[in-house]
Amino acid sequence: MQKTDVDTMTNIILNNKYDLHEKQSQQQNNNNKNKAKNKKTKNKRKRTIKQKVILSFKIILILTILMVVFIFLFFKTSIFQKYKEIWVETAMSTMNHQYLATWFLSDEEIQEILKKLEVENNENSDSNKIKIKFPTGNQQNITVEKITGKNYVGYVMIIPDASKVKLVDARKASRGSK
Repeated sequence: MQKTDVDTMTNIILNNKYDLHEKQSQQQNNNNKNKAKNKKTKNKRKRTIKQKVILSFKIILILTILMVVFIFLFFKTSIFQKYKEIWVETAMSTMNHQYLATWFLSDEEIQEILKKLEVENNENSDSNKIKIKFPTGNQQNITVEKITGKNYVGYVMIIPDASKVKLVDARKASRGSK
């Protein structure tokens, strides 16, 4: 019995020593792995910042290329002809933003597009034969009234038929609608 007990004790002791030794080596391996992971994460962080910068540059480059291709297709081909005509007509009629058409199109192209949009008089018409009837009688007058408040003084214009009102930018006398 003693021999069995001694054998069991020896096995237990040996197993414990082996386990302790294994645990220490595992802890050292874990420490080494953690150090390696920390270095890798630091390297990954550095790499990810570089990668983000490179990715941002790639995205900006691709968007720029796409924009240039779209501008070329829009203005230099007939794919978007209808929209190009609308673009030119709008830009040239606003007077303030003509550069939007002249940046991308030549003067000849702009004149060609505007010529297509002109209305031609195909009939023999005489402007002297046109008679305009002005309403008489029960017509309301435009009135101007002074308004005052605690911190302001102003004027209000009362117009009975607002459809006859047209807004014109008076800051630029040489421009605007006529």
